[in-house]
Amino acid sequence: MYAAGIALTYILIIIIEVIPMIRNRKKNMVITYIIFMAISLILSALLSLGVKIPSPASAIEKIVFTIIKK
Repeated sequence: MYAAGIALTYILIIIIEVIPMIRNRKKNMVITYIIFMAISLILSALLSLGVKIPSPASAIEKIVFTIIKK
């Protein structure tokens, strides 16, 4: 039930935000916006379904420490 509500909310946001961008011919901005919205929609749907999503903090920490050690 929550997933359907989330999907409807995202559809509404995309309609409100993307249509003006398309009319103004901002193709790169539309593509970027849709990619980020798709990622956040997937994560929101998974969280609403009770799927535990791992934190990216440990991976980011390893990357930073690898860069600093060089």
